[in-house]
Amino acid sequence: MRKALLCTVLWLGTGGGPACAEDLRMLPLIPADEFRIAEVFDNRLELFLELYATKDPQVVDYVTGRKVISVIPQQNGETAYELAPHPFLIWWGRALWKDPEEDGINGNEVIQEDNVIFHANPYLRIYRDQ
Repeated sequence: MRKALLCTVLWLGTGGGPACAEDLRMLPLIPADEFRIAEVFDNRLELFLELYATKDPQVVDYVTGRKVISVIPQQNGETAYELAPHPFLIWWGRALWKDPEEDGINGNEVIQEDNVIFHANPYLRIYRDQ
């Protein structure tokens, strides 16, 4: 009995297993504009992506994806986008987060998929070629 109680206390003290550890993960707020290194429209996903480098300017570590409401051709040949006010998808901490309410980062975001590696190079190449 004493051994079982000790094991239970130790297990709870370590976070109670993977489900509890995931509950403690919180998505940080969107980084400030000075950390944004690229913004690209991905026509395959129909999302406007914003890539941020918050620690090392060479490493993308936070990405937001906003829904595109409409595409607005400009007279100068460039394209403007009317975007949803808040991101729908956020990649951070090797996880793809979803904000189903699209109400901004306020704690109701959920992990859509864990252990996701975001490959920024294709997006950075597109951004630099513009």
